[in-house]
Amino acid sequence: MNPGENPGRPRPPRPAGRYVPARGIYTESARLQRLAWFRSTTRLELDSLQHTQLDAGKLTGNIEGFVGTVEIPVGVAGPLLIHGENVQGEVHAPMATTEGALVSSATRGALAVTMAGGVSTRVLSQTMTRAPVFAFSRLSAASRFASVIPQHLEALRTAVGQVSDHARLLSVQPLVVGRTVHLKFRYTTGDAAGQNMTTACTWHACQWILDRSHLIGPEELESFIVEGNTSGDKKASSQAMAEGRGIRVSADCLLPGGIVERVLKTTPDELVRGYQHIAAGAVHSGVLGSNANTANMVAALFTATGQDIACVHESSLSQFVLERRPEGVYASITLPGLAIGTVGGGTHLPAQHELLEAMGCTGRGSAARLAEIIAGFALALDLSTVSAAASGQFASAHERLGRNRPVRRFRLDELDATFFESALGDSGMPGVKVTGVEAVRIPMGPSVLSELTSRTVKKDVGLFPMQLRVERDDVADKLDVMVKVKPTDREVIKMAGLAAALCGGPVAAHYRAFDRRLGFVGCDVRELALYEQTDTRFTSLVPKQYRIHRDDRREAYVIVMECLRDMELMDTSDRGRGWSRRHLTIALRDLGQLHSVWYGKESALRRMPWIGHVPNAPDMVEMRDLWLALADHSAQEFPEIVSGRHHDRLLDCIGTIDRWWPRIEAMPRTLVHNDFNPRNLAVRADGRLCAYDWELATLHIPQHDLAELLCTALEPADIDAAVVQELSEVHRTSLETHTGAVIDKDRWELGYRLALKDLAVNRFGLYFVAHTVRHYGFLEQWWRNLWALIDLAETVDGG
Repeated sequence: MNPGENPGRPRPPRPAGRYVPARGIYTESARLQRLAWFRSTTRLELDSLQHTQLDAGKLTGNIEGFVGTVEIPVGVAGPLLIHGENVQGEVHAPMATTEGALVSSATRGALAVTMAGGVSTRVLSQTMTRAPVFAFSRLSAASRFASVIPQHLEALRTAVGQVSDHARLLSVQPLVVGRTVHLKFRYTTGDAAGQNMTTACTWHACQWILDRSHLIGPEELESFIVEGNTSGDKKASSQAMAEGRGIRVSADCLLPGGIVERVLKTTPDELVRGYQHIAAGAVHSGVLGSNANTANMVAALFTATGQDIACVHESSLSQFVLERRPEGVYASITLPGLAIGTVGGGTHLPAQHELLEAMGCTGRGSAARLAEIIAGFALALDLSTVSAAASGQFASAHERLGRNRPVRRFRLDELDATFFESALGDSGMPGVKVTGVEAVRIPMGPSVLSELTSRTVKKDVGLFPMQLRVERDDVADKLDVMVKVKPTDREVIKMAGLAAALCGGPVAAHYRAFDRRLGFVGCDVRELALYEQTDTRFTSLVPKQYRIHRDDRREAYVIVMECLRDMELMDTSDRGRGWSRRHLTIALRDLGQLHSVWYGKESALRRMPWIGHVPNAPDMVEMRDLWLALADHSAQEFPEIVSGRHHDRLLDCIGTIDRWWPRIEAMPRTLVHNDFNPRNLAVRADGRLCAYDWELATLHIPQHDLAELLCTALEPADIDAAVVQELSEVHRTSLETHTGAVIDKDRWELGYRLALKDLAVNRFGLYFVAHTVRHYGFLEQWWRNLWALIDLAETVDGG
């Protein structure tokens, strides 16, 4: 048996069939590649999927494995005259459906209502709910928790406000069921349906709760789930009927007898009698609410306007009422929970957005307008349907279809002439006047952290190239700069937590316990502090800095630096590799210079306020369950990359981590870049390295950066003992030269081998989590290179 092997630990199951190709890639060529695979798998031509008008690059939040589109016919019903708080006048409704007679029936009902003077509509309320569940060891702990949580409503509102400007937390209602507590969070969500929004808000609020042990009691909480299924999400329930989840809306009208007879082809008495039979049948069969055809209208309008079609269940619940009046028939309908929005989800798709525009349902307040339109047409359709049933026409017709914690965040429009004049003055260019600022477009690859975090925060983060028009001594010139606006470390940790949650299972379960030990704490300020160093061994090998701007109150972490142009090998991770032996020699020679700045100064580095959490042997051993979960996840989700052999060897590395990581900790350490790969490196024209994106820098053995560069930049053909030995020696001798220290060659090589193991267990496990939500084209080759280097090194004595 190999060291660390667990004979009782099964290998993750592997599906018999092949995975869909081009996973996570949103391009037309990737779509066609998947379609070709689907054709070969099904042995069908699938010609109807060949062409689509949708831009694959704009579907990242809507679909996975995109191969084509399914056309659904769209008909237009109406006009319907509406007198509402948000709608005034005649409206037509686009209905996407394949049910014959449906649009005609809705149009007939709309005609009757319009001839009778129109329908009155009112939005009564809007709430979206999420209901996490907390399981405790005993009822007493659950009861105590339920009694104290409502006292912290304002603090929970503050936590929610950190996630969304649009969601407003109205209340938190605890429900004790045995030893569990379901917390029903109620929100308003503006013009968004808000289901994803409120999930993120509730998750963040629950992290606030979980971080306060005095609320949950010591050792009493056993588990937590962000949705305990009491919110009624996508479910038809009595709760949904009584309380609603979404927009509660009502509509009513009064139909004179003459219109009932001429348009609906029945009499008032027959219409009401038919309704009574339908309502009685609904009660007898246990139907929630009582209506004739609401689901058809809701489904047709949902499909046409890009709503979440799965919400038709809860959104179609309604109470339709007919009453006989002396002058005719009074009709009303109440839909207690329309889960709709006019922003987000599929509402941005071209056809869906145009149909929303056609109804005037774009812009502020448009979700309420859409709700009133749906209610008005639902009433019209139910009137027509009941009339058809009462008069015998039914069968014949079918015979012939959103903050409570305001932060004045840094804005891009503050990058004005005054801001940049200050920057240039601080960097040794006094007297320079900035006369203009213009954003420019430069092809570049965003950092993994900035790209993923930008999806979950409501502010501009990332890289923003600018061109400045400057004057100095009456001479006009232009200066290109790069502005880096960083997310906070809290936002990065939250983003990573959401990505882990999407992986589910053990990854989600174990990630949160250690999320502050993975190098993200302090990532917002660390790079700023490092760029303020004055040691030329560092400053000569990083981009020139013009200004470091930090304002914690405004969550502003901004770096203004030179715009790197005319560099060799800028961002080569996803394109042609091109890292020659010359380039690698330059990088490792200069890496030794960078490492010399803090080499042998471990105590001083630990005292730096920006260093964040430093990896150590006890932590790595304690986090073994997380490493195992990451290893299993990568093997199960990406078997085309992570082979069974890789997985077995990874489990062996994790199983013996208590033996080999202490050897890392016993070696001389320094400040390492900790993301030292082609995404963050370039070579200047004068033959110097330029290393950027230092947010993950930490205390580690210098061989960590060496190992990472070799597995990410070496050509597979160059992975042989002589080449690796030569490049390793370049790094070691450079560090010796710049520090004056004697570095034992054998111990150096041992550190390099251990660093490869550490990368496999830690860094690449997290890469595969990110790869789950965003395809990274470089990852497969990096992973294969890593294991080729590990094979080459052949760990000695288990470690």
